[in-house]
Amino acid sequence: MKKFLFTLLIFGTTCFSPVSALGETSGNLRLVGQSPWVTNGEVNFDLRVSGFNGDGVFRITAHEPVARTALNTLKEESELFSPISDPLTVSLKERLNSSGVASLQVSISSTSENEPDFVLTPGMVYPFTIELVADSGDVIDQILTPVIFTSEENRTPLQTTLSLIINGPPPLQPDGNLSFDEATLESLQIVSDAVNTHPEIPVGLQLPPAIIVELARSNELSHTELSNNLNQMASANIALFSTPFVSADPEAWRNSGNFNIYAGLVNHGDIVLEDRLGLTPDRSVLFLSSTAKGETLDQLTQLGSNYFLVDPESLIPRSIGDTIDTTSMAKIVDGNGEVYPARVIDQQLNGHLTSVEDPVLGMQFLLADLALISWSSSEDSVISLVITNPFLKEIFLIDSLLENLTNAPFVKMAHLSETLSQPIENAQSFDLWPQEVFQVNTRAYNYELMTNVLDAYYSILGISHPDIASLASLVETSAAAELSETESDEYLGAFYTIISKVSKQFTAPEEQSVRLTSRQAEIPFTIENQLDNPANVSIHLKSDGRIRFPEGETVNTTLLPGNNRISLLVEARASGDSQIEIRVYSPDENNLIELESTRILIRTTKLSGVGVFLLIIALGVIAFWWFRSNRTRNAS
Repeated sequence: MKKFLFTLLIFGTTCFSPVSALGETSGNLRLVGQSPWVTNGEVNFDLRVSGFNGDGVFRITAHEPVARTALNTLKEESELFSPISDPLTVSLKERLNSSGVASLQVSISSTSENEPDFVLTPGMVYPFTIELVADSGDVIDQILTPVIFTSEENRTPLQTTLSLIINGPPPLQPDGNLSFDEATLESLQIVSDAVNTHPEIPVGLQLPPAIIVELARSNELSHTELSNNLNQMASANIALFSTPFVSADPEAWRNSGNFNIYAGLVNHGDIVLEDRLGLTPDRSVLFLSSTAKGETLDQLTQLGSNYFLVDPESLIPRSIGDTIDTTSMAKIVDGNGEVYPARVIDQQLNGHLTSVEDPVLGMQFLLADLALISWSSSEDSVISLVITNPFLKEIFLIDSLLENLTNAPFVKMAHLSETLSQPIENAQSFDLWPQEVFQVNTRAYNYELMTNVLDAYYSILGISHPDIASLASLVETSAAAELSETESDEYLGAFYTIISKVSKQFTAPEEQSVRLTSRQAEIPFTIENQLDNPANVSIHLKSDGRIRFPEGETVNTTLLPGNNRISLLVEARASGDSQIEIRVYSPDENNLIELESTRILIRTTKLSGVGVFLLIIALGVIAFWWFRSNRTRNAS
């Protein structure tokens, strides 16, 4: 208990400083610490007083208990239920310390035996108002907070799941530099610290793979430390949810006819998370996007998702007048009658941490709501607590939240996957009410084009070349949902800039010339590879009809760094000059990348039939003369 109060007190001290202008009729009262529930007959409040330098008192009033339906209205309405008894008055001067914080201890009991400050009924949530009252009787400021008075009865605690979802823009920039979103890094730091501090608590995590992998590659010390901190979570009791490499809406990609791109992003995301964190992501449970349709669920099921966590605003009850039960399994029915099991996110419960300015109050309302759900639900009820992209005021409370959820007598923590075995035959049925989807048709076209070009690039250099990994990252990053079309196009431009630089590394003489003195011969083709590594190429030959290529019009070869002399077998069909056109491509199936082109002029010399006849006669005369001369010398 003291640890909890200390944690919140530090948060209040660092985030809320006293105002400089002090007065006797103005001031501010803020809750910086509170016991999560009544313990040992006592509840403690830590209050920061600022902007008030007069004398006065704290006036503490307990009001009639509230049901869950009225809990949210306490944040907005000034009218409260009637006070249970006379208020408790505590001197400001006696409790206020030099730091401007007053600690109040209020005794609570179910009987008046020990003369407690308030006699309350266990198993209830009571609104308490704490007012700062000046000696003049003016109310300077007040706060309202719920107080949980647990029951000593052996009630079955409410199975509660906690899922923390963190995502953010990809750090990789079009120029290859890294630029991390600081808010996302802070969320990762706070969450990993909390999980590593409480490794026994079952927690579900959805983490951004693109950020995880770049943290491991970054040379900054803080990034290395955060990456190590994330790696330590492998020994904690966490379930890692599968997520795409970059943020992506499955319906947007399905609607464009390119769900395979989304599937590829999911596959890569799983590989990264397992490689970097040592945990296998779970695909069976998916947080459903607000744009999802029945066709989306069908595609996601084929990827391995069997259960869905869905926001109630995306659902329409099939039975008119039905209220949504967020503590039981539900079923989503598509247009073809297919049924998909789901759990519905409780908006009220998940909104407490963001619906009030004071994070301590938000925490207290959250715990009070959990207590009320627990006390009014059946034994097999389950509630899902989901915190997405924690705001600054939330993430400082994650550690305390984990501790409170572990120690709360009215909840029992469990993994989401452990709560999905309930039968759904009699569950509530819902239709989906999808929001308008963001069109990604252009982005999908560019993505596929870049993927094909990348395959061609791989066929030249091989997968081990460092450019392959960086180009693949540019392709995937261009699909991130956080990017505008203009920003996505910048990755496209950077991709083709790198590709074009490679094509300029292969040079051949603009025009080469050879003389062919026989009908069939090998002619040399010279080309220079200016890269530092071998390159696989496909050489395509084309003639003007006078030259034939006995070994085919395509020659696949490997060019070593430097000058390469390649022999090409040709056959002349007629004498005279002819040209062959040579184009050098990537050796992929479609030869997408052209690396170089040139021409070779071939001069073919072929003797006529008369010339051959005269040559034969001349050779015969010479031979006859030589023979006669030789015989004459021998006779002499």
